[in-house]
Amino acid sequence: MGEKSWVVFALVSAASFAAMAACIRILSEHLPQSEVVFFRNFLALLMLLPLMYRQKVSLKTEVFGLHLFRATIGLSAMYLYFYALFNLPLADALLLNYTSPLFIALFATLWLGESWTKQRRWAGILGLTGVALLFHPSSNMASAAGLIGLASGALAGLALTTVKKLSDTEPGIRIVIWFAILASLISFIPMLFEFRLPDAKQWGWLIVMGIFGNIGHLALTRAYKMAPASQVSPMGYSGLVFAAILGYLLWGEMTDMIGLIGTTAIVVAGILVARERSEPMPEPPGAVPALDKK
Repeated sequence: MGEKSWVVFALVSAASFAAMAACIRILSEHLPQSEVVFFRNFLALLMLLPLMYRQKVSLKTEVFGLHLFRATIGLSAMYLYFYALFNLPLADALLLNYTSPLFIALFATLWLGESWTKQRRWAGILGLTGVALLFHPSSNMASAAGLIGLASGALAGLALTTVKKLSDTEPGIRIVIWFAILASLISFIPMLFEFRLPDAKQWGWLIVMGIFGNIGHLALTRAYKMAPASQVSPMGYSGLVFAAILGYLLWGEMTDMIGLIGTTAIVVAGILVARERSEPMPEPPGAVPALDKK
């Protein structure tokens, strides 16, 4: 394929994650949120088990507590993100979660001792400005759902900072599999109290959700193998365009000019952080993190 074919894979990944978010919104209209969260994690685990078998991955770890912390924080981010998807316009919920790179920069500075560089300072100022514009009084964001969506971005940032800490001693595949196992086990408990047997149509949407998540994962993994993370990561923000198109076509959702300016500020801030970092930025919660990126 051509030299720039990684762009195609990155765009396919972003579109797939936006489509997965739309599936989550549709499912949340018919099934309890706890059930949708469980099935997303369980489907991810089913996808990872063959990989675990082929690579003979050992689950033995000396830092189980850190794995558990990452799973708890990451799963909390997922619950909040799914709630925001159901209660906010699709692109808005995705955007609030995409503030996570800004929180990663903050947590990496406070916890991991990374430098608070000039680029990160500018990103922080832009990001805060964008959030302030999004939460102007007449917007959909100025609500409990908006704050919950922003909290999902903060928790996702903390979860991914924990992944960075884990990666000092743990291989990437073990980190991902431990998350899938723990998230499936933990999310199984609340799901039991609200379980509603899906009908044939809902099973279909659950499968489609898993397919889009897996396509997004595979395409992103391929893109990271073909180009540096600093080039691939900013392409993830194209998912906001796909989410806006889906939101308009399926639910008639549109944003106002102030919201568009705020969105632009957050995207530019995220790109500033992404261009500075050598490791990939996170996918939205509910996505299986890309593996073997190097």
